[in-house]
Order: sequence, then structure tokens, then C-alpha cells
Amino acid sequence: MMLAFGAWVSPAADAAEIGLNRVNLGWQKPAERQAIIDAMKKSGVASVRLSLSAPVEPSLDAVRIAHEAGLRILLEISLNNRAFYPEGTSRRSAKGKSFDAFRLSDLDPERYRAVIRDALAKLDSQGIALVAVEPGNEINWAGYNGDLAVSHRKDSTETGDPAKISQGLDRYVDIVRVTHEELQASRLNRDAKLISGGLADMPIPFSRRIGLAIIPAPEWTVQMQRRGLDQYVDAYGIHLYPGGSHTKASRDGLVRDVLSFCGTDKAGKPCWITEWGVANTSPTCPIEDDKRTVLIDQIRAVIDRDIQAGRVTAAYYFDWDSPTPYSVWRCGGLSPAGRAAIRPMAD
Repeated sequence: MMLAFGAWVSPAADAAEIGLNRVNLGWQKPAERQAIIDAMKKSGVASVRLSLSAPVEPSLDAVRIAHEAGLRILLEISLNNRAFYPEGTSRRSAKGKSFDAFRLSDLDPERYRAVIRDALAKLDSQGIALVAVEPGNEINWAGYNGDLAVSHRKDSTETGDPAKISQGLDRYVDIVRVTHEELQASRLNRDAKLISGGLADMPIPFSRRIGLAIIPAPEWTVQMQRRGLDQYVDAYGIHLYPGGSHTKASRDGLVRDVLSFCGTDKAGKPCWITEWGVANTSPTCPIEDDKRTVLIDQIRAVIDRDIQAGRVTAAYYFDWDSPTPYSVWRCGGLSPAGRAAIRPMAD
């Protein structure tokens, strides 16, 4: 056990990554990238999840800025990059329900390799070491995986063409393997953790109601494991959005259910919660954030117990400053809920 911030915490807890999301930072102008990272650093953020999205060069510049600010970086590799797919590959239409998405079954592992190899070489040349790399995002949901079905029929149970879904799983594990190989060839990032793409936790009844198919995270993970995932990854990525309408007991139970497939180093693989959040829809300033802060404290307590047990080894709150109700940079400062989300493992 180790003493930190006046409380006894386990070695697993001491090593856990507690951070915030700031995805697609490369899409901002250079001065805005710098201002956002500066604000995060001044607010006590220690670790950040950034995206390697197209165009790649501005994304790498955002990584450089975060590194120079002393932030630890989890790099999510967006699969919504045309360079990863054969010429002429089209996205599957989401029929206005979400983003149009590429199909995992269309991924070209060697095209993917070329981009990742170049990006890692550039990070090496700049002296940048990452905490972890996470290929893909919510690949078990139709919003990000074009192999999964979009339907206008109410409460449709369709998930998509089973053969294409299976092929997409094959391709995904292929790019995890490629990522592992390229990390091992890197000078500075061979020790970066490799995390499977954070999976969506959306309830099936809700996904059917909105017409965007989902395959539950435990089931999707089993399918990846059968294809050899565990020989490459250090942890499984998962997303966690418990909502604010539950009782404390039911909310705790929901979190437990979402994290049910997470293991430990001694039995399976732990989870990295690469997104989690609670909404605050109030636009007022000064921010009214007391209710959300209470909910975040409750959820952090559950997450912290799993960190203590070694079943969870990272938790990145979503998100910093986007227009979504989950953001915590409000009214020119970090909200009370944001401070609660990134508090050290101390209680």
C-alpha cells in the first residue's frame, strides 16, 4: 500500500490514469489548441485522451502541445479516416440518425499500418512518449461501425449482415495486431499500453428505439477474444454513461453491469474507461453543477473501488469543452463536477 494525499491507496490505484477527453483537438486553429491545453494544465488535468483523426498533421500538433505542457496522453486512433480504406470506399449512410460511418469490414490493415508507422516515427522524432494507444471508438455500435444496421422500423431487432460483422471483427483485430507491431518497432512508444477501442454501453432497448444497432460490450469482447485480441492488448476500452435518473443503488448496479467483463492482470484483462460522463443541460452562468457533482462523486466511488481491485486502471471523463451537456469547462473555468471527475485517488 502507498500513502498519497493523506489516504492509503493500493499500488494499482496509485498507477491509475485519471483524466479528461478532448477529442479532435487537431480540428481547432493552432492558437485555440494551445489555449485549450493551457487551460487544462492550469486546471489540474494530468492526463488527456486526444484523437489521431484526419488530417493527421494537426492532430499530431495537438499531441505535441499536450506533451510540452506535461500532460500524459492516451491517443485514440479514429477509424473515420479515408486513408485506412481502399480507393473509392464509401461510408454507410446513417439515414440522418447519426454520422455516416465506414464499415470495419472495409478496413485495409496495410493502409492503416502506413499511417500509424509514419505518425509514431514523427512522435519519436519529437521525443514524445504516449501513455497508451486506443485504435477505434464505439465499434460495437452503428454510429461508428457501418457493418451494423440502421433502421427506420420502430424497435427493430436487426443487427446487420452476420458475415460482414464477422469480417469487420477480423479486420479490427488485424489492425490491433498491426498497432502492436508498430508500437514494438517504435523507439519511444514500445512501452505504451495498447487498449482495445472503447465500446459503447448503450442499452439495447434504447438502441432499437433510435434505430442504431448495438452489440453489447461483453458479447463483442468475447468475439474479439476468439480472434486473438488478448495476445495484443493490455486492457479493454469501455464507455460508461449511467445517466442521472436512477437511484443511487440502481446507478451503482448499472455501473457494475457495464464493467462486468473487466478482469485483472491475474484473470483476464482490466478495463480502461476511456469515456464516462454525466450530463448537465443547464446553460446558465454561474454554473449550477451541484446535482451533477453529487452524481459524479457517486460514480467515482464505484470506479475507485474497481481501481483498487485492479479491474479498472484508467478513467477519462467526457468531456472538456464541447457543446455537449457533458462538458465541464463552463463559464470560463473548470466546473465543480469537472474537479470531482479528476480528483486524485484520495478518499
